[in-house]
Amino acid sequence: MENKMAWLEIFRWGFVSLPGMLFAYARELDLELEDIAVIAALLYTIERTKPLYQTGIKIGQVLQACPSLGKIKISRRLNRLQKLGIVSLQDNQNLADREVFLDPLAGKLESLIRRDHSCFYHSTSAPADNPSPSKEMENLLEEYRLKIEQLELQIEENKLVSRELIKQSSSDFKKVGDFIAKKTGNLMSVKMAGELNKWLEELALSPEFLLCILEMCFERSIYNPRDISQIARDIKEYSINTVEGLESYFKKYVDVERNRALRVNKFDPDIVEFGSFTGIDMAAEARKKVYYKWRHDWGFSHTMIMKAGEVMCQRTKNAGLEYMDSVLNDWMSKEIRQVEEVDKEIAQLKLRKKKEKPIAASSYDKRKPINLEYEIYVPPSSTGGVKNKV
Repeated sequence: MENKMAWLEIFRWGFVSLPGMLFAYARELDLELEDIAVIAALLYTIERTKPLYQTGIKIGQVLQACPSLGKIKISRRLNRLQKLGIVSLQDNQNLADREVFLDPLAGKLESLIRRDHSCFYHSTSAPADNPSPSKEMENLLEEYRLKIEQLELQIEENKLVSRELIKQSSSDFKKVGDFIAKKTGNLMSVKMAGELNKWLEELALSPEFLLCILEMCFERSIYNPRDISQIARDIKEYSINTVEGLESYFKKYVDVERNRALRVNKFDPDIVEFGSFTGIDMAAEARKKVYYKWRHDWGFSHTMIMKAGEVMCQRTKNAGLEYMDSVLNDWMSKEIRQVEEVDKEIAQLKLRKKKEKPIAASSYDKRKPINLEYEIYVPPSSTGGVKNKV
């Protein structure tokens, strides 16, 4: 029993040696929790794949060792860490072949240790080609004095700018707030006011551009502040800054998603007829989405979908959308769009079947809709069949 304990396998995978200094100096280095997670993934990959004297690691190796990161996430985080001077990236067009180096991180951590631990500057002896510890300490202190002076000047400038922004933001808030009240016919709610502050301050949207976004939302009867905030974040993330870009975004994303939701939620007699014809309970939203995939994404008419349901009922004891999906996918690949074309295909299959040798019962595959003889269809309603689920 002891040689099959799972925790032995857990320990065999090893550990990630993550310096505790990263947490101690995270705020000073401007590191977020996800940044530390990416650094941990880099160290884990280096520990598994590289000897100590090689500090670089390819992004492809990191994704192989930690597949949950994802290409987009790790690329975004590594670019941020490079801007912060935490890592350096080798230039390469292929993301998987780009090499990451942690040498800048080691240099920053060393400088922080030397700054906060003066004992490193009191060595009794110093190399002849290096300055004395006391001279090095004086240079470091002078450097910090200059930084403090620059920070003080920057703080004063930020104060002046913030005062101007407060004056401007108050007028912008009032301008957009009046527009919302006029369009909705009610005073702006507390929730809407909180989201408006986010749009102006956190997302830094100009009031004129924000008015265009709100106008397009209100035209589509989108009044929920959270829904508007999601749209505003998408627009900010996709760097949309023109009216043409806004119109394209709303047509391609907002309108499409709303139409899908309306199709799924409203009563559809075609779905009711399809459910009665096949004996499948179509009340579930997931099954309605499958039907609409055939109807709108694949471009089949309701008549063709009913024909596929007929074929499905002829060839299977238990009705199922998966079988119909394979039938319609086969018709789509053969560009069969009319019922007459389906009947012609069935006739050709029967003719080929007569010419070919009989197929053994053991090799007969009921999952394939092609190469099969179609039987007489009996609707489930006439036999009192129980509705089946996918």
